[in-house]
Amino acid sequence: MPSQENKREFTRVKVALHAELRVGGNVIIQGKLENVSFNGLLLRCETILPPDTPCRVFLHLDGGQGGPTIEAQGMVIRDESPRLAVQFTELIGNESPHHLQNLVLYNSGPELNQVEEEFESHVGLHAKS
Repeated sequence: MPSQENKREFTRVKVALHAELRVGGNVIIQGKLENVSFNGLLLRCETILPPDTPCRVFLHLDGGQGGPTIEAQGMVIRDESPRLAVQFTELIGNESPHHLQNLVLYNSGPELNQVEEEFESHVGLHAKS
């Protein structure tokens, strides 16, 4: 479980990946992840979106070269220009939850035990085919 100092449901881990957000079916934001957890991300980008903007998130695990991608529905929760905080509302596809869990575990470093406990003790987000 998260510590008293960290009130977050899931631990955030630093990761540098290419990501894109789509609003209304259009690619409007491309940027680099600063961190990710099992329920959201912080994206460094130049575009500003107001809180409560729904979006589709694509995390390209191979830098956008056509390989594995984590796809999720999300909601902008904060604009911390030049960054956007997005909360995942639903992971899309059967592979996204698995890829996201592996991404977070692989990058958790000294917080590995805490991250594993969070995954084991939480129902988590459900995949939508």
